[in-house]
Amino acid sequence: MRQSPTTTLPEWKITVRLPGTLREPAREKARRTRRSLNRLITDAVQREVEQPEVVYETERERTLRVLKDSGLLDESLGAELGKYIQGPVPTLEEVRKMLEGQPPLSEDIIEMRGEL
Repeated sequence: MRQSPTTTLPEWKITVRLPGTLREPAREKARRTRRSLNRLITDAVQREVEQPEVVYETERERTLRVLKDSGLLDESLGAELGKYIQGPVPTLEEVRKMLEGQPPLSEDIIEMRGEL
């Protein structure tokens, strides 16, 4: 292992697979900024490592977080309603069969609002 001139830690060599679509743009950026391709990639990795860590949420997690933060989600309600549920929870297919032939809920809401 070689010693890096900027640190006391040894350098190590790795192989990185880049998509073909990045090859020419990376080479061009390295040329324009007068850096080697190695330096361009090293700088990019260093920026990524030094940035604060971002935790990515799923759409569902984000929605629940926003609802909780805004006070629109009261999780205690789920426990309260749970005591009224008897037997197994139906599957999506079973619910679809139960609702087959029923008008969409939106029609009931429009009717209740007197918008028909």
